[in-house]
Amino acid sequence: MDDAELEQFCRQWVEHRSVDYYEVKRFGGAGDKGRDVVGFCTDQRHDGDWDNYQCKQYRSKLGKAEGLLAVGKILYWASQGEFTSPRRFVFVAPKGLNSTLLKLINKPASFKADLVAGWDAACATKIVQNKTIALANEVLVAVETFDYSTISFVDVDEMIADPAAKPLLFALFGNDPGDYPKGSVPLAVQAHEMVYMDALLGAYNDREKGKFGSHQDVFDDAGHGEDFKIHRLRFYEAEGFQKFYRDSTSPETITQFRLGIRLGIHETLKQAAPDELARVEATMSRAGGLEPAGPLANYAYIPVKQGIFHHLINDGEISWKAPK
Repeated sequence: MDDAELEQFCRQWVEHRSVDYYEVKRFGGAGDKGRDVVGFCTDQRHDGDWDNYQCKQYRSKLGKAEGLLAVGKILYWASQGEFTSPRRFVFVAPKGLNSTLLKLINKPASFKADLVAGWDAACATKIVQNKTIALANEVLVAVETFDYSTISFVDVDEMIADPAAKPLLFALFGNDPGDYPKGSVPLAVQAHEMVYMDALLGAYNDREKGKFGSHQDVFDDAGHGEDFKIHRLRFYEAEGFQKFYRDSTSPETITQFRLGIRLGIHETLKQAAPDELARVEATMSRAGGLEPAGPLANYAYIPVKQGIFHHLINDGEISWKAPK
């Protein structure tokens, strides 16, 4: 990535990982006054708390001089009333920091001391073109009162390991999102699965001439109880699959996967069958044999493909009622 691409990636990454920002903005470019990506904590924006993400895309590790200048620039403009001092200052440096700058970040008092002592060399003539900025008056106050313990950094390893980066890495580079955590089936039937469970109850009653009054009656039945439990396992496998890849890839990826299953079972649902349960069984067999294409193909195990069928029922997209 070049500088602009890193800033764009950083903005999206911060948006994905944020749970407390009111708004995330990218300021990178000429006139940014030291701000690349900003997370505003409230609608007061720069009049309230905000975090600064300073992106540094260098060929090697970020050094002390560059680090001091980045912090000094922000504090200078804060001293001029352009914004309040940031709540947090985060270096986003894919190549990492050199040992000297890393040591300063880990010793906030030393960072402050080095910024004060090195102001003339690192900052005075480099913040505003053709102007020398003395460390005095309001500038000195800003530098002296800033909380240097709020300075931190992230490197490429940390960003890639962050779950919030997964959908971005998938979209930009086609990264394999990995396997999904397997579903867990609660003992009691949950409210959000009631539609397909009621539909299954109807299918069992269609075969058994109204024998079952409740889901529990089917669970307790010697002939159908185990099958009913397996249907729930399929549903929850597909639920875990969809939740994981919706977050780690994109909602569109799951939409396309579901569409592939729906189209694959379309003709089976239209075929004549002795009863509703027979149509369910035929469709389950067909769904299990489908071979979806796309980035999730490697993780589309048989229970997932069959469970998507139940989710399509549950969401009202299809029905296994006999076509009229």
